[in-house]
Amino acid sequence: MSMMCNVSPKEEVNRLVETCGYATAALTILPIPGAEILGVMPLHVGMVIGIANHYDRTLTRESATELLLQIGTTVGVSLIGSRLATTAAKFILPGLGGIIAAPFMYASTLGIGAVADAWFRHDGTLSREKMKEVYEQSTRKAKESYEPENVGKKEAVEKAKQAVAAAEAGAVAPEAPREDSLARLKRSKSLLEEGLITQEEYEQTKKRILDEL
Repeated sequence: MSMMCNVSPKEEVNRLVETCGYATAALTILPIPGAEILGVMPLHVGMVIGIANHYDRTLTRESATELLLQIGTTVGVSLIGSRLATTAAKFILPGLGGIIAAPFMYASTLGIGAVADAWFRHDGTLSREKMKEVYEQSTRKAKESYEPENVGKKEAVEKAKQAVAAAEAGAVAPEAPREDSLARLKRSKSLLEEGLITQEEYEQTKKRILDEL
């Protein structure tokens, strides 16, 4: 795969994000019912954890998922809704639905990867407006650089299949050291204080963490 769309000043992050982008696009052509619903989140979570590692940060699957949902809410992308839409397209337009959905999946993944990269580069201080700006610019560039032939390549297809298998097994990413509840509560409080989540979102996160105790 040739790197055509840079989302980060780090070349390693660019390679990771593009690989994940074509893997999510490959989900749309797999002959597996609901592949998009099963496989996208494991790929996105793994991508965010990988980006964090390149900035010497360690995320758990839970904290990576929380960050993904926050990015989705901020930039106006319904991660679940988009996956359902691409799945519906495969059934409504068999053979054609995947072709239509694949560029969207690729661009959306690169946009999310770009926001996550900027988030870590700015130590989590990215404003909502900046997150939206980064996402919109990155998805626009990604749509222009998208190469359909890369979707069917072995690397993308195998990564997509692995993501589906991981989801079916109940794991969305390689296990990372579990973040303790106190640290998660503190981080959520920081997000609230920085204006990156609402009071309601904070209360929901707090309740979920306390329910796990």
